[in-house]
Amino acid sequence: MIVTLIRFALIAPSGDAGTEPTPPIGLAYLAGMCKDADIDVKGIDAAGRNLNKIFKIPKYNLRGNGLEIDEIIKLIDPRTKIIGISSMFSHEWPYVRDCIKLIKDNFPKVVIFAGGEHVTALPEYCLRDCKAINYICLGEGEETWSEISKKKKEDNNFDDIAGLAYLKNNNFIKSSPRKRIEHIDNILWPDWDIFSIKPYLDNAVSFGPGSGRNMPILASRGCPYECTFCSNPLMFGRRYYVREINDLIAQIKHYIERYRITGLQFYDLTAIIKKDWIIAFCKALKKNNINLEWSLPSGTRSEALDLEVIQALGSVNLKYLVYAPESGSVKTLELIKKKIKISAVEQSIKYAVSQNIVARTNLIIGFPGETRELIMETVSLVKKIYGYDTLTVSIFTPYRGTVLQKIAVKNGWLDHDYITKHTTSSSALKMPPPLLSSNDIDGLMRVLPLYIYFPESEWSKLRRAEKDDPKG
Repeated sequence: MIVTLIRFALIAPSGDAGTEPTPPIGLAYLAGMCKDADIDVKGIDAAGRNLNKIFKIPKYNLRGNGLEIDEIIKLIDPRTKIIGISSMFSHEWPYVRDCIKLIKDNFPKVVIFAGGEHVTALPEYCLRDCKAINYICLGEGEETWSEISKKKKEDNNFDDIAGLAYLKNNNFIKSSPRKRIEHIDNILWPDWDIFSIKPYLDNAVSFGPGSGRNMPILASRGCPYECTFCSNPLMFGRRYYVREINDLIAQIKHYIERYRITGLQFYDLTAIIKKDWIIAFCKALKKNNINLEWSLPSGTRSEALDLEVIQALGSVNLKYLVYAPESGSVKTLELIKKKIKISAVEQSIKYAVSQNIVARTNLIIGFPGETRELIMETVSLVKKIYGYDTLTVSIFTPYRGTVLQKIAVKNGWLDHDYITKHTTSSSALKMPPPLLSSNDIDGLMRVLPLYIYFPESEWSKLRRAEKDDPKG
C-alpha cells in the first residue's frame, strides 16, 4: 500500500520577490510516521526537485517556484492509494485547489487528505470549494497520519479517526477533536530520505542568511501567546512543549554524521521562552563539542533574551537572531495582543550586537484599524533601535480564522471571499480614512527599510559604544 505526500510549488504574487525555498519539514515528519507504520511512502517536493524553476500562473496573477502540476502528476506512483497534500497559506489556495482537482481527475480512486494552516482554519469552505478532497486533517498531523496509514490497511473507513473533517451526504462533519501531542520526543525525526534534503544542502539554500549546509530543526511545538493576527491558536493551540535536550543533541549529531551539515536553523514558532532550557542547551552543545553555526530565523520574543541568555547563545556560535516586535506603537501592540515591552526589545538587540550576533527586526504594517500616526510610532522605533543589521517589513496578512481577520470582515474592510479575489494582502484589506489605504501601505513598505541605511560613521559609533558597554 503506497502513500504519496505532496508539496506543490511555492507560490507568490506576480512581481513579488517571494521567499527562498525551504525544506518541507512538516511533510518530512509525516513521512517518518507513515514509514514507522510499515507503509511504503513516496514524497514529492515540487520546490526541492527544481529549485531554480520559476513559472507564471496568469489565471490568478501568481508565480510558482518548482515543478508544475503536470510534472507532479507524472511522478505519482500509479499504485498510490492515499495522497496527502499540504496547504499552508490562503494566497496559495486557488492554485492548490486547481492542482488537487487535476490529481483527482488523473487518479479518481485515490483518497485525498489535505492538511495545514489554511484548510484547518477553513475546513468546510475548502471541502465545498474542492470536492476532490476527501478529508481534511485538522491541526497537528503526525498521530492522525499514523492512524490513517494503519486504517487503510484494515478497513478503509476513516470517519471515526479523531481530528478529521469531511462531507457526508453533503453534510459537513467533524470527528472528535484530537488532543495535542504532549510528549513531542515520541515524534519520530523527519524523514529526509523520502523528502530529499540534498538539493537544499548542496545549494546552500537557507531560511534567512547563510551559505553553508544548514539543516532545519525544531526544538519545540506551539506557542503560549495569543497574538490576534496569528494562526497558531487554530493549528496548535496555546500549549507550549519543548523537547528533551538529549534527544535534540542526538538528532544534531546524526545530522552532522549523515549529512555533513555546517549549520542549524531552528524553525520553531517561538524558539526561546524558557531561560533555563536554552542555557542548558548551550551547555550541552559545548559538552558535546558541537560547533555549528546556527540561527533563529523565524522570529522570537525578547522576554527571555536578557544579557545572560544572549552571552550563552553567542558562546556557542549563534550567528543570526530575529526579533519580532511587529510594531512600535503601544496601541497597535494592544490590538494584536503582542505583550512585549519596546524598551526590552531595544535592550536585547543591544546585547545581541555586543556579542557579534547578526540581529534582524520583523515589523508588520497595515493592521486593521491602523492610522498614519500609529505607523509613525513604528517609524520612530526603527530610527531608535540602532544596531540591528536587517529590517523586514511585511504587510498584514489576514489569516483565515484569526481574531483580526474576523474584525476586518465584521467592519466591512475585508471581503469574505478575498482569497479568490486578491493576490496581495494590501489590495484585500480596504479601510476608510483616516485608516491606512492600500496605497499608503504599499508606499510605507518601500520607505521603512531605508531607515537602516544611516551613514556608516553613525553606525560605527553606536555599535562600538554598545559593544563596550552592553548595558548602556
